[in-house]
Amino acid sequence: MRDQEDLLAEHGIKTAIITFDSQKLAEGYARTMKIEWPVLLDTKRQLYRAYGIPRADLWTLINPKITLRYIETIMKGYRPGKPGCDLRQLGGDVLIDPDGIVHLNHVSTDPYDYPSAEYILETL
Repeated sequence: MRDQEDLLAEHGIKTAIITFDSQKLAEGYARTMKIEWPVLLDTKRQLYRAYGIPRADLWTLINPKITLRYIETIMKGYRPGKPGCDLRQLGGDVLIDPDGIVHLNHVSTDPYDYPSAEYILETL
């Protein structure tokens, strides 16, 4: 998503990260990954539950496909930081318009499952 930040911004899409980790870990992640988006905390995971975002089983996190993606990410220069409080929590992408209408609720099936900026723009 960060690689496509300019494309989203050109279309007036504002991005925020929502995490369940502590503020200290969230700030460290944003700093390490050079993310300038707002980082919001959902320590009780209320939004995760509301949007149906589950925790992964162990195989989802260590299967060969995902292990290869981790290696590719490291090869691109992104070093994994200290893990947060729950490695199994999956993520998602939710597109909400200014009126509060949800246009996209993409629930990730693995750590690298997320929609492209092009798909998000098509959804709009």
